Amino acid sequence: MKFDELFEQRSLVASKLKDCIRDLGYTKVSFASKADISRPTLDKLLNGSIDNKSTFDRHLQKILKLLNMSVEDLMLYHSTPVKVGAQAVFSQNAPMDHEMSDTAKKQYNLLLDVIDLCAIYY
Repeated sequence: MKFDELFEQRSLVASKLKDCIRDLGYTKVSFASKADISRPTLDKLLNGSIDNKSTFDRHLQKILKLLNMSVEDLMLYHSTPVKVGAQAVFSQNAPMDHEMSDTAKKQYNLLLDVIDLCAIYY
């Protein structure tokens, strides 16, 4: 696929970019900063809503350079599968057999106390 054809397939490019950015562990803010692109412009790229071809081309070239990818690499990119299993446990989403550590229990109870204080004063 030629670079000039990408503008017509903005939504597909957006999908591939989202997958790639997520898989590499970037946040939108960190990626935009590294690519020297404003966050709103990156959002437009990731939504496929840029309507100016020259803007699209200029920013996509910056992104491809940062990612060290060619157009073909981007368009053939496949997201890495999400690993099944608990990497983090959040409140009521804990597995049935999960035990909170003593430190986690103390921090959780402290957080609940702060929330209670906020409810009183606000």
